[in-house]
Amino acid sequence: MSTFDEILWSLKDGKLHSLIEITKKSSSPELLTKMVLSFLLEYNFIQIDEGKAKLCPLVLNFIDGIQRIEKEETSSHKSFEDTVGVNEFAPFHRSFEKV
Repeated sequence: MSTFDEILWSLKDGKLHSLIEITKKSSSPELLTKMVLSFLLEYNFIQIDEGKAKLCPLVLNFIDGIQRIEKEETSSHKSFEDTVGVNEFAPFHRSFEKV
């Protein structure tokens, strides 16, 4: 996971986090963390309040939406696997073993 991703992930709870806290969660050097936070602030991904950062509501909603879609896709994929089980393909697979 990139530093950028780690920082966004550490802020996805919507709460304010200090630079020290974000740096620890991202496992990146403080200077790199500051650079990423500056970028995020410049492009309105985050808000800074009393020296602490949090995701802007729009970005937070976007991340929540992505996570919701990923969960739906995972559950629908599992549902498909349950519907079409591996055992149904066993005869097909055995026919190729003979070739």
